[in-house]
Amino acid sequence: MLTTKRAYRKAFDVVRGIIHEWSPYGLLASGSPGDEFDSEIAAIVRQIPRINSQMDAALAISRVFSSSFEPEPFTPENCVKVGARLYQVLKANGF
Repeated sequence: MLTTKRAYRKAFDVVRGIIHEWSPYGLLASGSPGDEFDSEIAAIVRQIPRINSQMDAALAISRVFSSSFEPEPFTPENCVKVGARLYQVLKANGF
């Protein structure tokens, strides 16, 4: 699915848009650099082939952000809304 650089870049941009919209911790609104979450975004992009539902998307976000930061704010339950949005946008973009 993400076999070309172009496909990867499109997926990265889609995921980045959702993560920036969500803006965990409000870092982006407070002036953090635009690449603040790029390593987490890349980790989520690598999981796209396994995202087949809104809950899969929420679990992927939860795993990545819990691993990078602290687990408490990023439980699967706390990531349901952003997971649903991510799944919706991935599907709309052919992923």
